[in-house]
Amino acid sequence: MFEVTEGDLEYYDEISPIFNGKKYLIPPPVQCPECRFQRRLIFRNERKLYKRKSDVSGKQIVSMFAPDNPHKTCTQDEWLSNDFDAMQFSRDFDFDSPFFDQLKELNIDVPHPGLNNTNVENSEFTNFALNQKNCYLIFGAGDNEDCIYGKFIVSSNNVVDNLSLYSCEFCYEGVSSQNCYECTYFKNCHNCANCMMVEDCSSCKNCLMCFGLRNKEYCILNEQLSKEEYENRRSKIDPLTNKKILEMQFELDKLKENIPHIDSHIYASEDCTGETIYNSKGCHNCFDIKNCEDCKYTSYTPNGVASYDSTFTAPDGVRWCNNVISAIGHRCMGTFLCWYTNDVYYSINCRNCDFCFGCVGLQNQKYCIFNKQYSRDEYEVIVPKIIKKMESAGEWGHFLPPELSHFAYNETIANEYFPLLKKEVEKRGFRWREEDEVIPDVEKIIPASQLPPSISDIPDDILNWAVKCEITGRPFRIIKPELNYYRKMGLPIPHVHPDERHNIRLRKKNPYKLWQCKCANCSKEIKTTYAPERPETVFCEDCYLKEVY
Repeated sequence: MFEVTEGDLEYYDEISPIFNGKKYLIPPPVQCPECRFQRRLIFRNERKLYKRKSDVSGKQIVSMFAPDNPHKTCTQDEWLSNDFDAMQFSRDFDFDSPFFDQLKELNIDVPHPGLNNTNVENSEFTNFALNQKNCYLIFGAGDNEDCIYGKFIVSSNNVVDNLSLYSCEFCYEGVSSQNCYECTYFKNCHNCANCMMVEDCSSCKNCLMCFGLRNKEYCILNEQLSKEEYENRRSKIDPLTNKKILEMQFELDKLKENIPHIDSHIYASEDCTGETIYNSKGCHNCFDIKNCEDCKYTSYTPNGVASYDSTFTAPDGVRWCNNVISAIGHRCMGTFLCWYTNDVYYSINCRNCDFCFGCVGLQNQKYCIFNKQYSRDEYEVIVPKIIKKMESAGEWGHFLPPELSHFAYNETIANEYFPLLKKEVEKRGFRWREEDEVIPDVEKIIPASQLPPSISDIPDDILNWAVKCEITGRPFRIIKPELNYYRKMGLPIPHVHPDERHNIRLRKKNPYKLWQCKCANCSKEIKTTYAPERPETVFCEDCYLKEVY
């Protein structure tokens, strides 16, 4: 069960498009917010990269489309060149055939960029990235330099192995944090510096294994120390090893058992519900957003206005959009990978387009239907007829169906947030792709347990080896910038594959779901990502702030 409020109905009415003076109402959703979120994520493959040939030039490329994927792919430069014109795939709309069947055929015929990056330098192995320099395996990120392994990293420099960071520098293994400097193994932190193994701390410096502190310095396990005491005890953990990291995490987890947790991490915001929200207003059931206003069911969105069910939008943002993913634009609905578009509906991978319906791969076009050019008057006549057909089929107003996705379920980030077994995927009618086993071409593969524990004892030869993951058994490489970073920061070589490290960070975040609960202190009604059956003691914001200040 889920609620559709009067405010929601007013919103859908307000954003409903008008053609030839008639409004075509967007109906309320028929799926719960979690299922709608999952349905959008089925379209986005960030991390599964393959080598295959371009269907345009025939040269070998890096692509998110596997060699056996039936969709055509090419380099982004080939796709953006003047030699490529998706209008050549134009076709008339057949009113005797289902809309989405026709869109699927068009989507198969039109080549797609193998990677979706804009203005990247020396950052070949990134995807869904904007303004990147010297970055490696960074996904869904913008305005970064010298970053390695991460997702949704924004305006950061020299950070490695992170998830959902804004404006951080020289940070390692951080989750859902902002404006931090030289912090390691941290989560839900804000304006912190030189801290290690800390959570839910704000404006703290030189703290170790601490939770829930505000404006503190020289603390270990939440105990206030003198500078001399802190430095003496802090020096005893060097050289840092993976064993010591596990021991510190155990100590921090014990500490957290007896300390209240805040119901949600919402900063400088007004009238918002959700988790990890910055500088926003009137946003509800939202996660990992910044500078947003009047949004709902929205996630991974910087700069959104009056948009519902939007996910992974670039810093230029979305306005009055509904049911979109990987989008930038105004008044769009049911789109995937449409950037700088206005009044575009049920389209895939379009750029700088206005007033398009059911299009794929277009650039700098207006008044197109199924990649065919029309006059404005013709467009205004044909689109309402298509909408009526979609209304009768129950398709209008909802997101693209999963069968239009370019990828198998386990290739997409849907499997990160809603993990399913193969049999469950196939039972739901989604596709599954068997994983390719990739063996690195190296001198030798060494078990992680056989590595020297201290970074100072790691030889340069490790760059010619592969390390066998302690959890999955998958071998992985250490690249030179990564090794240099570990040495500079005094960090041990990780014993776990980068993909598994990413999965561990994902599990550190609470579910993208809100429960109605009561504050454990004052019994006030709260909405929180902590499920009622969890062991944490959860306070409302007012009670929590009284506790920590």
